[in-house]
Amino acid sequence: MAIRGVLFDWDGTIVRRDSAAAAAPIAAVASFARRRLEVDVDGAALERAFQAVLPEYRPGSTETAAHVSRLLGAAFTWLGLALGGGDIDACARVFFSDSMQGLAVYDDARALLASLRYRGYRTGVATNSIFPASLFGPKVNELGLAGYLDAFVSSADVGLGKPNPSPYLKALDELGIDAQESIFVGDTVETDIVGARAAGMRAVLLERSDRARDRSGFLVIERLTALNEFLGEGTVV
Repeated sequence: MAIRGVLFDWDGTIVRRDSAAAAAPIAAVASFARRRLEVDVDGAALERAFQAVLPEYRPGSTETAAHVSRLLGAAFTWLGLALGGGDIDACARVFFSDSMQGLAVYDDARALLASLRYRGYRTGVATNSIFPASLFGPKVNELGLAGYLDAFVSSADVGLGKPNPSPYLKALDELGIDAQESIFVGDTVETDIVGARAAGMRAVLLERSDRARDRSGFLVIERLTALNEFLGEGTVV
């Protein structure tokens, strides 16, 4: 069956983080809570509380997905501070904004997405994140990618993370295509590749810092633009 859609992982595949960008999201949340919500909370104490409520994550084996609003709510409760849902959501937006400092689109990602759009492919993102897609929307637009992505699904949206098939299947549903008509490109075998294959998709591993080589059951590439060799240069039929 011909390929009609391509799904991507987010971090390490479409975007990269500038290691020089100093992000301290919990400190930013604490500062916001003191200034705007009149909540007397210490940044270090909130950091300890957040780490205490943050569930353990093991790539490839952890499938239950956390959500930033629930985590922050639990952290404030841990400190004996009761915030309303609207205030927690406002703190979540601050957390997200600070966490996204230094985010940039890989050049090959921008080039490939533009090419896929021109040729009629449906494209989207399925990522493991504590942040829901609603928070990613403005950032995707800011990065100049809104016109290239037809779907964006986070594990926080479905309550389950890769390698569970749920994020892939939700994204495919938003694209309006079947798993057999799509491929997934990601940079982690244990989550991206295993999950994509469990969802019935063909999978491609991106290894930017390694020499690309074929592996059992999936293709490996060094740059996203190499995907054109797999898809061909034509338009979607």
